Amino acid sequence: MRIGLLTTSFPRHAGDYAGSFVGDRVRQLLAGGHSVDVLAAGDGRDTRELAYEHLTVTRIAVHPDRLFYGAGAPETLERGGAGVWLAAAQFSCALAAAARARAHRFDIVESHWLVPSALAALAAAPSLRQRAFAHSGDVALLERIPFGRTIARRVARAGVDIAFVSAALHTRFAALAGAPVGIVEALAPPADAWSRRTAVDRAGRAHLGLARPTVLAVGRLVPIKGHDRLLRACARAQADSGATAGGALEVVILGDGPERARLGQLADQLGVRLRLPGFVARNEVARWLRAADVFVQSSISLANGRTEGAPVATAEARAIGIPVLVENDVGRLAEGLARRFCTNATGV
Repeated sequence: MRIGLLTTSFPRHAGDYAGSFVGDRVRQLLAGGHSVDVLAAGDGRDTRELAYEHLTVTRIAVHPDRLFYGAGAPETLERGGAGVWLAAAQFSCALAAAARARAHRFDIVESHWLVPSALAALAAAPSLRQRAFAHSGDVALLERIPFGRTIARRVARAGVDIAFVSAALHTRFAALAGAPVGIVEALAPPADAWSRRTAVDRAGRAHLGLARPTVLAVGRLVPIKGHDRLLRACARAQADSGATAGGALEVVILGDGPERARLGQLADQLGVRLRLPGFVARNEVARWLRAADVFVQSSISLANGRTEGAPVATAEARAIGIPVLVENDVGRLAEGLARRFCTNATGV
């Protein structure tokens, strides 16, 4: 089957985390014997990591070029003003035009993010079978923008096969569309890349310089990730254990973004040891997961209604077998960390 796949972010180079779950999906489709033509935002250069037979990646230029990368489109749109929204609209039109020019090659069109991708796919190839994945930011955007309900109903009534990465998203979209549609289907990382560990990788700990019990988080340094709550929870867990400031735990957050300076200052104020290695290649993230003691996902709900759908890093942590704490309440997260670490402040 020939599949046209429309997306905003897609891996730009080996180890790129941006759109990595879409990259995983493409690998699954290729392994199933399909050919895939990816249309994604970028700077015109194709990715080497996914240079497989039966795969074509076409990059559609967008200005600013970091609209769908870097801090991420939701954060960029939130802060960017009219110019950024205009750029997003121009990209949406360009995506639809590129899909329309190639539609004669496709048996089916698959979209990632309902807006702009599924909407562009419907405009480009309304007669083709349509399949779409909703990843959260798209549903939150439909809840906020003018005519969001109209767009949701248009997608729902067009017969698009929609997969929502969480049950909460499924419910929220049903409220917009006026009726439940689609299924809940989270994208999982490929098993071969995230093989299960049997114990903490002690050699890896030494190589990465992890001398203390390590709390690991992965994600862009942006408010929705809740990294500040993680730091406050670690400070409370240290206080509950009677450990000296900065003495019991080390927090490592893999990723970068506009919150970097603020998180560093907050860690200093709280007396929490914090390492911010910046963006780390995806295969290197697996090394950190195998060497750390616990993984924390502390994502929050933003005031504008946006939430995370199904964070890929959490799925990867569970696949590897590291203990996982998922909580956005500081108190409960602190209790979980205290139970895991504070009976033994020198190791696990």
